[in-house]
Amino acid sequence: MFVGRELELAELERRWTSERFEFGVVYGTRRIGKTTLLQEFIKGKKAFYFQARKADEKDNLSAFSREYRRFRGMDEHVRYETFSDAFESIASDAKNERMVLIIDEIAYLCQKSQSLLSLLQFFVDGAFRQARLMLILSGSNVSFMEQILNDKNDPLYQRATFQIHLEKMPFHEARAFVKGHSTQEQVQYLGLFGPHPYYLGMIDHTISFQDNVRQLLYSKYGTLLDAPEKIMPVGVSEQNMYNSILQAVARGKRFSKEIAEAVGVENNYVAKYLSTLVHMQVLERRESFIRNKKTNYYAVADSLLRFWYRFIFDQRDVIQNGFGEVLFREDLDGIRDFTARSFEDVALLWLEEQNRDGKLPVNYGPIRNYTVENSRLGRSVELDGLAEGLGKQKDCLLCVECKYRKAPFNMAMLDHLRESLSLFDQYAVIDYYLISRSGFTEEVRAIHDPQLHLFGLDDIFPPSI
Repeated sequence: MFVGRELELAELERRWTSERFEFGVVYGTRRIGKTTLLQEFIKGKKAFYFQARKADEKDNLSAFSREYRRFRGMDEHVRYETFSDAFESIASDAKNERMVLIIDEIAYLCQKSQSLLSLLQFFVDGAFRQARLMLILSGSNVSFMEQILNDKNDPLYQRATFQIHLEKMPFHEARAFVKGHSTQEQVQYLGLFGPHPYYLGMIDHTISFQDNVRQLLYSKYGTLLDAPEKIMPVGVSEQNMYNSILQAVARGKRFSKEIAEAVGVENNYVAKYLSTLVHMQVLERRESFIRNKKTNYYAVADSLLRFWYRFIFDQRDVIQNGFGEVLFREDLDGIRDFTARSFEDVALLWLEEQNRDGKLPVNYGPIRNYTVENSRLGRSVELDGLAEGLGKQKDCLLCVECKYRKAPFNMAMLDHLRESLSLFDQYAVIDYYLISRSGFTEEVRAIHDPQLHLFGLDDIFPPSI
């Protein structure tokens, strides 16, 4: 069953119904749902979908010919000698009838056929534009796809009529995968798998969260036992170095110097690997401050990969040898701690959606973690989320504090947060968004302050949905 991607589907449908030539670029990291989205979109439409292979041009052309011949019900002896012949045929077929042409993993095709993008440019500027065609190029090589869009030297530069960068799902779409589970399990699933349709689609709803973790990650037959190979971009050289870096970050090494020390290399040497991982969207580069000096630190962007490199990476051989159940029992406390800490990610995902939907009193920019080391308060300050108001509301600040503990959020916690926010006295208004698993003490709930917003689990996961 297809779930989510409402905005992307609506945009694709809008482009389809325009009846004019449309050229779209759809891209995103591996397993983010591009193929599923496109296949859902073309249901009931005259559409030819071609998945390029890691093969030479001749083999891809042969496969293209064979599949297009079947699609059109053509004689089995029909062969295209070149991609130009194939595109001529498609332009002719779409001359008087609306049609979709999708070439998925276009980078594979271009690796062996350097002139293909120039050929596509020729048809986009000519025969395709004269037809009732909707052309979509798709791929998981993000840098290659962005080059098509942004590189002035690329043959297809500024030719696309629309682009969709497919990212992780918004909160309400991700939650749709876990509806019917208890609130606690919904938090656990979203905390571990994040808003990632590939992971969420693997959940067996007939068993518990713990049993799903056991079967997917701690079994020798587990689908996610080799998660990085399924998710991370292909063709990554020097894989051992990337693995060591990701394990160091997953285990709490945040700054490039301490990552380099954990890996056992010079800081300058590890920098290029960090940059590549950020570009591949495997790592996130975040800002931190030491007093007023800005610096960067790193976090694993994907919560499942963060879990995998922390718990599974060093234990794969043991699991493959059939001892996963022993490790799972030993890791249970760590798994509980991991999902508890991931509550912050779940809460921020919900609040970001509220912000985008205009449900907050002020329109804020992106909500980000914020850290000040050795602040003027004589201590470090870590804020779960911080965002500045947009436009004329730039003097407003949003601050988020998330607590996933058994005790209610109390006055001492609020006082500590207020002291931390004294670092930001340049803002006229500070909106406090406090999100607590166990609610709030009566003293906190008794505060009448329009800038103080209190939310419990039932606000994020209303039982009626």
